[in-house]
Amino acid sequence: MSRVRAGLQILRGVRLGALGCILLVAAGGCGSKPEVVVRPTSSPAAAAAVAGATGGSGAAAAPSETPIPGGVVTSVKDLIDRYGWPPGTDYARMRIPTIGVDARVGSRVVERDAVMPDPAGPADIVWYDMSKWPGFGGAPGGGGNAIFSGHVDYAYNIPYAQVAYRGQGVFSQLSLLSQGDIVEMEYRGQTLRYRVVSRQQLQAGADWLAIWSGKVAKDTITLYTCGGAFDAKTLEYADRIVVRAERL
Repeated sequence: MSRVRAGLQILRGVRLGALGCILLVAAGGCGSKPEVVVRPTSSPAAAAAVAGATGGSGAAAAPSETPIPGGVVTSVKDLIDRYGWPPGTDYARMRIPTIGVDARVGSRVVERDAVMPDPAGPADIVWYDMSKWPGFGGAPGGGGNAIFSGHVDYAYNIPYAQVAYRGQGVFSQLSLLSQGDIVEMEYRGQTLRYRVVSRQQLQAGADWLAIWSGKVAKDTITLYTCGGAFDAKTLEYADRIVVRAERL
């Protein structure tokens, strides 16, 4: 979701953006609104994304994005096989065998403007550098709470590949993870292994401050994507899927 500003949270007198929406559409995404609640924002092309990525109805009335001459790709595997990984996805690599994830990870800095930038496309994952927000986040293996996002669906042009994409994203099956499932991180020459300890489907009023906090008992990773029902009228996802895993 190109240059989309996430909704904002009130935090110690300043604002902190929640993760951007994971259903990528032409002009908007999901984030949070003030007072520590998370809510998707609208997009004029969301209905097209529902039809192209999730099988929803009512897409005919939605505006379409200008097609790219390279055509349309409908799966993460085909995108990577044909065009490779997006630039800047060399921070780490994440594997989740249970749901078939094997993806490169890019990094994004959460600046003082509170925007949490989105992954480059449907295939890659983002780690959030929250060093400008003391007490939140962390790096893999650093004893804090490393926060990652990935798209659940994607309906947008991909500039580096010069194609359009309409299909599932790398975190499309995140909601299927269970306690005990393994997440592996290849990071700085190490293989870090984590075991899933919780999976939640959260509504807007969740305690997001606790979810993003870096004050954890064990080295932790938090994986995040959109979930729940997609409302074609309001162009919003109802919930968020949040998976927490601790290092073995």
